Amino acid sequence: MDEDICKNSNGIKLRVKKKFKIFLFLLMIFLLWYSFIYKPRREKQKLPEMVISGTGQTHILWGYPICENDKIFEYEGFVSGYDTVKLNPLWVSYNLKKEYLKGQKFLKERKFAPDPTMDKEYTALDNDFKKSGYDRGHLARLADMKGRSKQCELQSCYFTNISPQKQNFNRDTWNNLERAADELTLRYNESWIVTGPYFDDDIKLMKVRVEIPDGFYKIVILKKGNNFYPLAFVLDQEAASSNIEEYSVTIDSVESLTGIDFFSELSDSLENSFESKLLPIPYGWK
Repeated sequence: MDEDICKNSNGIKLRVKKKFKIFLFLLMIFLLWYSFIYKPRREKQKLPEMVISGTGQTHILWGYPICENDKIFEYEGFVSGYDTVKLNPLWVSYNLKKEYLKGQKFLKERKFAPDPTMDKEYTALDNDFKKSGYDRGHLARLADMKGRSKQCELQSCYFTNISPQKQNFNRDTWNNLERAADELTLRYNESWIVTGPYFDDDIKLMKVRVEIPDGFYKIVILKKGNNFYPLAFVLDQEAASSNIEEYSVTIDSVESLTGIDFFSELSDSLENSFESKLLPIPYGWK
């Protein structure tokens, strides 16, 4: 009887030791994962602190973009620098907040139209796009205009906010980048987005009037507190990857590509430092 008790006791001890070893092994795996994967990735998300005064214009951060041939239009949800020769916006800038993305949507269907203040000779029209094979590509995303008013959503369908985009690009690649920018804004509470087309010297027109962009850029400045985190992307119209990291570039490279001077009100030293950063895309965009 004592021998059986001794055997049972030894068996229990062995099982306890085995479970304790398994626990120690799992604990070691967790500590390695936390120390070398999770913690470094979290640390990369810290936003560099820069306390900088703005311009006083809601949708413009650190100065209007400086470029040639842009006519500026101020709307409730965005500002557009429109080229009346190319019949494309050269840049669109807007402030995006978490509460907008979670706000009410007013417009049930898209109603594309020219800005009512413009002469039709100097703006793209709906007929330019019909049966052209190109989508009416929003630059200030319609879904980003929520949470304010119906007028705000209607204005995002003005052609001062629209560029010709290939269908697959607009509906897949560009849409994926737009959604990622929204996800990051939800995570960091607020962002400024500056976006537009770029063109090479080989001019291609859609139905004789509207110049077809070779691709598009998007600058996303995330903000939390006094911290700003710059991201920039360049995609040509053939881009098809769903991994937006493949299109990540510096703001400097966007300026070289477009000839536009962004954030011109920053001091030269701060602008050079800020625009040359190629930072990792914060976790949470997928």
